[in-house]
Amino acid sequence: MIVESASLRDALCLGSSGSLVSIVGGGGKSALLFALGEACEGRVVLSTTTRIFAAQMSRARACVSLAEARFESLWPGCGSGLLVVGEVAGEKARGVDAAEPASWLARSDVDHVVVEADGSRMRPTKLPAEHEPVIARGSTHVAIVAGIDALDGTIEERCHRPERVREMLGKPGSAVLGADDLGKLLAASEGGCKQVPAAARAIVVLNKVESDAQFEQARRVAARIFEQARVERVSAGALEGPEPDQWQVYRR
Repeated sequence: MIVESASLRDALCLGSSGSLVSIVGGGGKSALLFALGEACEGRVVLSTTTRIFAAQMSRARACVSLAEARFESLWPGCGSGLLVVGEVAGEKARGVDAAEPASWLARSDVDHVVVEADGSRMRPTKLPAEHEPVIARGSTHVAIVAGIDALDGTIEERCHRPERVREMLGKPGSAVLGADDLGKLLAASEGGCKQVPAAARAIVVLNKVESDAQFEQARRVAARIFEQARVERVSAGALEGPEPDQWQVYRR
């Protein structure tokens, strides 16, 4: 396994333009959404195909509904990281149709589009239901996110849709997830890699990794992933830690 250091943008293999990133999984999807709005070069449109809450929407430099998304008039006010959402109802907004983000990327005044394409009820990892995730059509990258704190508790405590995790792993809800278990969830075609387009780059992002012990856990998770998945790299770091742009990258 090759290990190297990289910025967040390089950890996800993002160039200067032309990327459509769908973010799935748990443990920091919204944090990654807004971090990429800052890290990517050029003009970046952020969105969701599921839903987003007011507390998250407030993190954007500017937020508009799909009906108001006239990019040429909005760019001067926000520079980059413009959040586009569907219908706003109370404390949350609906997502956009999975076909919309590709039409934005096709514009000459948009360099990248980043889409949160999954939900996890604030849990660090999950196994998706039949209707999940909602990956944007034409995605060039899929970021599969998990928090390393998934290893700090039981399946019932740490996993969204724990009944699916129990069935897949063959373990009771009271069992504590190990690094091999988390790697298996992230690598599975019915788990983290579910519905990843054949042409998209699949990259696992392990969030909340700061200590030496956690980096060792991340290495073990990566080794398990590389045994069976088409994932090309695993990036470990902390999106909201003291060095959010410093990532350790594991490659085959």
